[in-house]
Amino acid sequence: MRNTFIIFAIVVATLCGACSNSPKATEDRTTVTTQTPVKTPFVPKNGDYPGKGTITKINNELGSVELKHEEIKDVMPAMQMEFFVSDKSLLKGLNVGDNADFILRYNNGQETIISLSKTK
Repeated sequence: MRNTFIIFAIVVATLCGACSNSPKATEDRTTVTTQTPVKTPFVPKNGDYPGKGTITKINNELGSVELKHEEIKDVMPAMQMEFFVSDKSLLKGLNVGDNADFILRYNNGQETIISLSKTK
């Protein structure tokens, strides 16, 4: 009888190691999750913003110019992008490869170049 009690105590002690009160068992079953903060999209304020870039494409029919531009502070990072111009006459005298200064007007999500001039 005494041997049975000892065996019973050993079995109970062994099983207790897998109990949820055991630190190891809790550690094995606990999943730690982290949440990545949600970034709100950046929306520029309506206004005119100066920019510098190199002309990569001109479309006189559509009235657009593609520029590989530097960062336009408070609007967008440096990239290559096509913009419409406010007046097709802004494109006269410009060629692909020209460096240019421009003014980008941001108005309720619409980006339009309102001034564009060749630089040296």
